[in-house]
Amino acid sequence: MSASLQSKDPTDIVHFLNRAGFGPRPGQIKAVAAKGMDRYLAEQLAPRPDPGLGDALARFEVLHYTIAQVLDIYHGRTIFGRGMPDVMEQFQSAKVVRAVTAESQLQEALVDFWFNHLNVNLQHQFVRQSILSYERDAIRPHVLGKFSDLLRASARHPAMLFYLDNHLSRRNAVVEGKVVRGLNENYGRELMELHTLGVDAGYTQEDVINAARCLTGWTIDDLKSTGRFLFRSADHDSEPKRVFGLDVPGGGGVEDGEKLLSHLSAHPATAHFISRKLAIRFVADNPPEALVTRCAQVFLATSGDLREVTRTLFTSPEFWEAKATPKFRTPFEYVVAALRATSARVESAEPGLSWHFDRMGMRPYFCTPPTGWSDRGRDWQSVAHVYRINFALDLANDTVRGVKVTLPEVIGAAGGDFRDASSITAFFNREIFGGALSAGTTAAAKGVEAGEPATVAKVAGLIMASPEMQWR
Repeated sequence: MSASLQSKDPTDIVHFLNRAGFGPRPGQIKAVAAKGMDRYLAEQLAPRPDPGLGDALARFEVLHYTIAQVLDIYHGRTIFGRGMPDVMEQFQSAKVVRAVTAESQLQEALVDFWFNHLNVNLQHQFVRQSILSYERDAIRPHVLGKFSDLLRASARHPAMLFYLDNHLSRRNAVVEGKVVRGLNENYGRELMELHTLGVDAGYTQEDVINAARCLTGWTIDDLKSTGRFLFRSADHDSEPKRVFGLDVPGGGGVEDGEKLLSHLSAHPATAHFISRKLAIRFVADNPPEALVTRCAQVFLATSGDLREVTRTLFTSPEFWEAKATPKFRTPFEYVVAALRATSARVESAEPGLSWHFDRMGMRPYFCTPPTGWSDRGRDWQSVAHVYRINFALDLANDTVRGVKVTLPEVIGAAGGDFRDASSITAFFNREIFGGALSAGTTAAAKGVEAGEPATVAKVAGLIMASPEMQWR
């Protein structure tokens, strides 16, 4: 066990909470110190029921809808009395509520990571009707399970089948002596390049073609009513294939694709690629190769057990050494961190939060390319900082529609004086930054003129817009 997990230093705890979740809430640093970070990590790796989160999500009825039910709504065949805008609003709002409210912060960060790794775009036709099920059924149950189960769930889900065109892929046929092409290589290519091996693994275009051949016939039964996975044997290429060291004999069916997924899931190149991506997200933009190698070894030794790979990340000396080189927050991480820091209550992402996400260039579920959003903080530093400042000021002034902030009550409950700039600054410095606010930020915040209730909004806005808040 890492010695740093035994630390009671508030800045160590803040580092842990910023990386293993979306940042501290008031009171959390003290609570984790009392519990111990080792025990806290153990609980995060084995999430328990969260009644508070359940209560917060109870109003989002659509989270339980099947693809067929959403299709009924989309085509106007429903008695639910709601339309697609309402379905999408609830779905997107629930993501923010989970990130802000959940006790299992690591689980929510992992759901965000793995959805991004296996990205589908909400704006892409049928994906809009199936994305809710995709996150709930294909991603969320597997983020602390086996990578092979996660990959298989994604590959068979109608959202991914549609997004990367595999529902259209069928064996090439010969008609009147001419080859009629039915094969679609899109998913086969992204499966190897983005989801498993990585672009530098050494596979060839022939491997891509043969991977796509393994997955012919994997389709969707009906895009307008049921939206379920279907294997059409008549569309499958049952001839022998060889894919990146895997021999697939002729005469097979749906199992050809299953064999391919199992082969790719267990490949050493996949172990390294996945370990590196996890390290980039949770440790450093340029993670130490020794850490990546160690995680890859755990991946292979445990048959892709993501819980154990994740445990290896957060108990590594490299994770704690990364405290000295903070990562710049993505827009989503920044907004959620600020919402948590101010004890904000999120009623809806629409219209306020979605508007701010759009300005910052990172609206959840709206990433167009299959690569997903970049997990490298440096890739977000060039986005105009003014949009973050505007959000910080709107949040502190309680003018983000769909969000409620009651800072006077929050600060008062912690024994602070919301009319005094020094007391407000001390509250945030202690509760969110573990005492690590810079002298410059502290002096600027304390220098805000007194006023009621203007003081708390001005000080909180300045601190939420500060350089320290942009990093994790």
